[in-house]
Amino acid sequence: MELSQLATIIQGNIPTRIESEGGTPIETITMQELNYIANISDEVPVVKYLSVQESKIGAYSLTKPQDVVVGLSTGKSMVVELNRSSKLILSNLAIIRINDFANLDPYYLCWYINNNKTALKELNKLKQATTAVSVIPLNMLKSFDIVLLPIEKQRIIGQISELKRRRERLTQIIEAKKSDLLLQQLIKLYEKERKYGDK
Repeated sequence: MELSQLATIIQGNIPTRIESEGGTPIETITMQELNYIANISDEVPVVKYLSVQESKIGAYSLTKPQDVVVGLSTGKSMVVELNRSSKLILSNLAIIRINDFANLDPYYLCWYINNNKTALKELNKLKQATTAVSVIPLNMLKSFDIVLLPIEKQRIIGQISELKRRRERLTQIIEAKKSDLLLQQLIKLYEKERKYGDK
């Protein structure tokens, strides 16, 4: 079934068109954050704000819980948790807002986009060359074909996929801390030997 039959696709905001000097700062979801959550990158995302006219905030593309955010240049996605709702989406991203959660589970959709080989091939076909980077056009994202399993099966796949994603991220964090600790111990040993080694 085409994605447009299951969800509303919302284009992100073009920063230069909405940025307002001296306006109200609003937090954004960035490609860096999406890549971190999707475990593509280990670079911890930096919080980014954009100043906009407060009176126009309601007209901008803001996230809601259980939205699926897609990177238009990577084809990777993330599910918006409650703590990341009401954040501004920029133009290199799009929001997939599911119409009926009884038909489509957001975590299943995220898994389907990120890990299903057929889906990845299809997304790659959807990419359209621009002057600098290949992007997925919004109208083609709308026609992206989703295989709908029974909702309970979707939820099981979605839950397992999310648990796997979180486990991988925690493992990476733990390994990075171990590495930092070992490096600190080596530096201390080196400094101690350099200071007292000849005595």
